[in-house]
Amino acid sequence: MQSRDNHAFESTFWELYLHEAYRRANYHITVHPTTTGSSKHPDFLIENDEGRFYVEAVRANIDSRTLAESRRLNDVHAVLESLAADKFIVRFAYDAIGSRPLATTKLRTQLTEWLASLDPQEVSDAYAAGIGRHSLPTKSFESDGWRLEFTAIPLRPDAFGRGGRLVGMYGAARAVGVDNVTPLTRAVDEKANRYGKLDAPLVIAVMANTEYPTRDYEIQKVLYGLSALSPRLASENPSDLYQDGHWLTRKGWRRGHAPQVITACNLKPWLVTSVQPKVWGTLEPGATFPIQPSWLAAVSVDTPDPTTSLAPPINELFGLPDDWLSGDAF
Repeated sequence: MQSRDNHAFESTFWELYLHEAYRRANYHITVHPTTTGSSKHPDFLIENDEGRFYVEAVRANIDSRTLAESRRLNDVHAVLESLAADKFIVRFAYDAIGSRPLATTKLRTQLTEWLASLDPQEVSDAYAAGIGRHSLPTKSFESDGWRLEFTAIPLRPDAFGRGGRLVGMYGAARAVGVDNVTPLTRAVDEKANRYGKLDAPLVIAVMANTEYPTRDYEIQKVLYGLSALSPRLASENPSDLYQDGHWLTRKGWRRGHAPQVITACNLKPWLVTSVQPKVWGTLEPGATFPIQPSWLAAVSVDTPDPTTSLAPPINELFGLPDDWLSGDAF
C-alpha cells in the first residue's frame, strides 16, 4: 500500500475493497484458501448459507514493456517533485521514454542552472506584452533515448522563495493508441486457467483503471467475442464470430468453471462511493452461478448493447454519505 508503484498500490487496494465489500454483505471470507490439486492459492473463498465460490482479484495491466516505461517515468516524476520552486514553476512534458533509467543527476543540474539563468521580470514582461504562452522560455532535455521538454512560468515576486513543487503542470505526452481490450483479455484469460479444476466456481474480479475509460462494449467484446449480434444470438451461430472471446469462441462455449467476471472501472480510493462494480456471467448452458450480493450490478447481454440492472447505491454498503469527498480538493 505504501509503494510508489501505481500497479502495486491499486492491486492491493482492489483486494482490500473486495474483502470489505463481501464482509459487509455478511459473507464469510477465507484469505488465500488451500485448494485440492494445486499449490497455488486464490485470493478468497467466499461463503454463506447459499453457497461458496472463489474470487481471484486482478488489475487489468498494461504489457510489461509499457509498465516498465511507466515505472522509469515515475522515477523522473519523483526527482522533479523533490525540487522546490524559487522564482519559476515549470510545465513538464515528454516525447520519448528511454530504454534505461534516466540519469537524473544530470537532469537536475541542467534544469536548475537553466532556471537560474532566467530573469522572471523579463519573462513576465514578454508574456504581458501580448505574445502569450509562446513567449515563455523552454528547455529540451535529451539523453539515452529520453526526450523531455520544460516550460518556465514565472511566479509573482511575493511568491519568490516560498518553496512548493517545481512542476506546476504536466503537458501532453506522446500520442498513443487506445487499446483497453488487450489488457482485459490478458487478465481474465490468465486467471481462469491458473488453478485448474476447483471444488467451487471461480469468479474473476477485474479492476480496469485505464488511462482512457474502459467501456461496457469493450468488456462485452473481451468476454463474448466480436459479433454484429448480441452474445445470446451469436452463441447460436458461433462460427460467425469475427473474434473469439473469453467465454464464447467460434467453436462454442468454454471456461464454464469460471462463470462470472466482476468489473470495476476507474475505481480509486476517493471514488468508492461513485463507482458501482458490475458482474457479468457466461451464457453457457449448465454453468453453475454463484449467488452474488446486491452491491454488484448485474449486466445483461441479451441485446447488442449491454444493459446494467439497478443496484443499491454503493455508498450505503460502506456506510458513507452519498456526497462523500465532495467539494474542492485540498
